[in-house]
Amino acid sequence: MKKITYYLVCKRTVAKRKQCEGFYNDYIFKDGKWLPDNEHIIMDHLAEYAPSEPEDSPYRIGGTGILMEMEEISGQDAVEITNRQSISILKDLWKKKIKKEKEEWDKGSKWPAKLVKTRFMLNGIEYTIWPSDIGLSDDPWDQGFMESIQSEIKADLKEFGATDIFNYGFLD
Repeated sequence: MKKITYYLVCKRTVAKRKQCEGFYNDYIFKDGKWLPDNEHIIMDHLAEYAPSEPEDSPYRIGGTGILMEMEEISGQDAVEITNRQSISILKDLWKKKIKKEKEEWDKGSKWPAKLVKTRFMLNGIEYTIWPSDIGLSDDPWDQGFMESIQSEIKADLKEFGATDIFNYGFLD
């Protein structure tokens, strides 16, 4: 039987421990991906081992301070936190990615649009991306620009595991 326990480390990093047939595999959620916990963050916290303490410190092993930095959370909480982190990463990526394209758009042929948005599911939760989420205004020309890059947005969302991705927008 496989059991998964989720943790929140230092109030920001989501971690998980998979137990299967007496063996443990630990993972840290970083940059939108689950990565093996090669730094032994979960194990150190559970064992109350603080590698940052000096070697002769009485708090290096058995100090409860490090254990208090990690709390067990529900699977639903873990999904919500990791989704928020992934979407934040993507929004930052899109803001950077579109700068040059937006400059070209403003110079050349373009079209106005309205009600532009991208809806998707990520780990069973529905989300919507609006132009303002990626640094654009609700101006019809900015909405037209978002409409022009929705295929890129869709590709990036798929890479992060999003499903049921629908792009909406209407010519103004």
